[in-house]
Amino acid sequence: MLMNCKKKVLSRMRGKSYLVLMFALLLVFALSSFVFAQEAQDYKLGFDFGSKYKSEIIQNIAEMNQRAVENHIDLKAVTEESKNAEKAYEDMLPEKTQWMKGVADSTGISYDQIFLFNTFDKKIVGFEGECTTFLGNGKALADGKGTMITKNRDQGATALCEVSVNEASRNPQGSVYHAAYIDIPQVEETYKFVGNRTAGRWGYGMGINEHQVIVSDNDAPSRDILDFKASLHDNDVIRLILERAKTAREGVDIVTELVEKYGQAWNGIMFEIGDPNDLWVVEVTGHRWVAKQYKDTITARSNQYQIEDDYDLSSKDLIDFAQGQGWIEKGKEKIDFKKVYSCDVGYPDDNDLSKRNNVDKMYNTEVRYQRAMELLKKEEGKITIEAMMRFARDHFDTYKLPSGKMIDMDQVPFYSTEYADWEGREFLKKEPSTDNTSTHMYVRGPCSHDLGWGRTVASGILIARPNVDNELGLMLHAFSPPCNSVYVPFYVGIDKVHPDFENPKAATLFQGIATKTFGFHTQYHDGIRTHFDAYENTMLKDLKNIESTFTEYKSKDAEEASRLLNEFVMKKCDEALKAAEKAEKEITKISCDGKSWTPRE
Repeated sequence: MLMNCKKKVLSRMRGKSYLVLMFALLLVFALSSFVFAQEAQDYKLGFDFGSKYKSEIIQNIAEMNQRAVENHIDLKAVTEESKNAEKAYEDMLPEKTQWMKGVADSTGISYDQIFLFNTFDKKIVGFEGECTTFLGNGKALADGKGTMITKNRDQGATALCEVSVNEASRNPQGSVYHAAYIDIPQVEETYKFVGNRTAGRWGYGMGINEHQVIVSDNDAPSRDILDFKASLHDNDVIRLILERAKTAREGVDIVTELVEKYGQAWNGIMFEIGDPNDLWVVEVTGHRWVAKQYKDTITARSNQYQIEDDYDLSSKDLIDFAQGQGWIEKGKEKIDFKKVYSCDVGYPDDNDLSKRNNVDKMYNTEVRYQRAMELLKKEEGKITIEAMMRFARDHFDTYKLPSGKMIDMDQVPFYSTEYADWEGREFLKKEPSTDNTSTHMYVRGPCSHDLGWGRTVASGILIARPNVDNELGLMLHAFSPPCNSVYVPFYVGIDKVHPDFENPKAATLFQGIATKTFGFHTQYHDGIRTHFDAYENTMLKDLKNIESTFTEYKSKDAEEASRLLNEFVMKKCDEALKAAEKAEKEITKISCDGKSWTPRE
């Protein structure tokens, strides 16, 4: 939660000093949360950091204030609003609060400004860097059973993620769950899960629990009344489902009960929930919702509602509220949810619904949804892990522009194609008469690469199967755009995560590869894939061996079976890091070879 907003400010900043600072901030924040327990140590760490990077921090704060001016944001009002959340941060992450106080004192910048810089909200920067999700159940899969959810998690381009395992717990009566913005009652028992989250955040973007319940989500523009900081953040809801649901159907009930009572924060949300047998999607708008079960079929989500009048469940006031707003005629027994509740504003500033135009399709989100469905339909009935990997790495074969013109993408990200036309924007024949130069239509693929405001920062393939032990519930996880990364296996049965993966260190390594190759996909891709493909080919074969070994040992020696599973995942994490290091060296070699020349005799 601390990182979610700061990254969106930083993603708009230019210059190497800002990039270095951002990396350092994220690393220190993530590490300090579990290494430094005493307030004095945390304060000193922040003070020393502020002293070292004082000039860069001052510049970053200036950039933040300038961005607020450009977006017509009242920083004074937002500062007052952020103070309402300060107690929650002090309760949940006191070490980071002390760290920020140290930074403030050493730089001479007010604590309010430092705190605001680390707690900026989505509404400040608008609708950016979103997600694409592929879903399949039962007979749609090659095995004919189970559920698979593949999510490309898109955020600000500088965001870093981490993977962690959370153990089951027993909680005393009256315990409280400290969500991002509000406190709610905690349940007596929570379940173990493995998941992906933004570094430093309490909630999760996707994951799998000990009952093989798998969960992800996608943002969507909502026409409904929202509760902002008086309600639940979507990443909290994902964590709550993972902690509390034994089945996908229970997950649906958990989501719907939570949003009916507490509402939804900044925007509409679509929750994708599966288990070894079932797959459900719950589309939430404010306190209202619809849910649909997908059996033996495929579906996808980008960033717009997709359920029409074919929902299986809905909130009781879904139709009455729409009628009260004058959106539909009275007497309706069912409505087209997508058409009625969709709009064109991703993260609204307030609940003036007249500012939100009723639009059920937006250009780029519709294109990504159609592309995801196209890929899924081609493989329906034979979808495998390998197929899901290809889907997540898709950059389009061809692309139809609004004019009707078809362009060849050849699986190359937009910014590495001729259409980006870097030179055409820099080298102008005469002095321009306007501040802007024309550019080609930007094409965001499922595997998103972007200049600075958003890209795929993590990808997960969540796999729930009815014919394996629950400990073998599997999340294959990749940092950064997956075409420049590797999928690493994390079984829910493990007890710990590799230290470089449970903090932003591994994410930083892969983000560095993505940054170095940005705009030069054709030049570097084949070289780095040589190392990454070798890793994945071996890893996929080894999955079968470890699962067979685990099953064999479990009945005889459960402790040894668990040790073997942990050892396997740890080894695969190490091998992934080595593959990434080889890829970095490959990038250097390609760069040097491409610029080499032989002097004349």
